Amino acid sequence: LIAATAPVVDPTNVFSHTSAAILHGLPVPRNTLGVATMLRRTPGHGNGETNLRVRNTKLAGDQVTEVEGHQVTTLVRTVCDQARLLPFEWGVATADAAMHRGVARAELQAELARFRRLFGVAQARQVLSFADERAESPGESLTRVQMARYGLPEPELQFEVFDEEGEFVARCDFGWPEQGLVGEMDGEQKYGALLKPNEKPSHVIMREKRREQRLRQLGWWYISWGWLEANDGSKLNALVRDGLRNALPRSA
Repeated sequence: LIAATAPVVDPTNVFSHTSAAILHGLPVPRNTLGVATMLRRTPGHGNGETNLRVRNTKLAGDQVTEVEGHQVTTLVRTVCDQARLLPFEWGVATADAAMHRGVARAELQAELARFRRLFGVAQARQVLSFADERAESPGESLTRVQMARYGLPEPELQFEVFDEEGEFVARCDFGWPEQGLVGEMDGEQKYGALLKPNEKPSHVIMREKRREQRLRQLGWWYISWGWLEANDGSKLNALVRDGLRNALPRSA
C-alpha cells in the first residue's frame, strides 16, 4: 500500500504514523493496517480517504528521513506520534521496540517536548515513562501494561535462572524471584525464531519442554500465556495470581 501510494501523492508528503512505523520496523496493531498515513508539508488541509489519510501537522526538516526510498518521519518522531494516538498499550509496544534497538528514553522525551500542544501529548509522556528497553516483543509489552493495570507485582524482565552450581539454565521473559515464579509470553513467532538450521518445529517444542522441566526441578513455578491473555487483562490477571498462589517462595 505504501509503494502504491507514493507515486500518486504530492512528492513533498511524508509517510507518518502507522506507515512510518512499518517502514521503521516498529510493531503496529493489526486494525490500523489498510490505510496509508502521511503528513502534508505544503499548505492545505488534511484529508481522509478509504486507503489514505493525510494530516496537516507541523513538521520540521530534521524530523524527516528516508527509508527504502520513501520520505518518512524519523524514528523518534514516529514513536512519539504513535505514543500520542494509539491505545496506551500499543504506544508502549512502539516505545519498547525503539528503546530495545538503542533509542534512549531521554531522546524520545526531548522529541516529544517539541510539540507540546498536539493531541495526546499527556498520554505519550506516560508511555515514555512506562517504556522499558528490556521488552523483546509486542506481546511482552502488552503483558506489562495489563499487569500494571491489574495491580500485579512488578516482574523482573528477561530474568535469568541458574542452578545450584551456578550454571545457566534459562532466561525467562518475566520473573518474580522472591515468589519463586517465572512466566513467558508464547507467541507463534517466538518458536519460529528459536528454530535452528535444518530443525523442525517439533525439535523446538521438545527443547522448550525440557527447559520447562528443568525449571520445575529447580523449584520454580512456571506459567505461560499467549496473545489472548496479553489482550485480556482479566484472564492474564487470573493466570498470574494463580501462579503466585501455587509458587513456593525462594529462600534467600
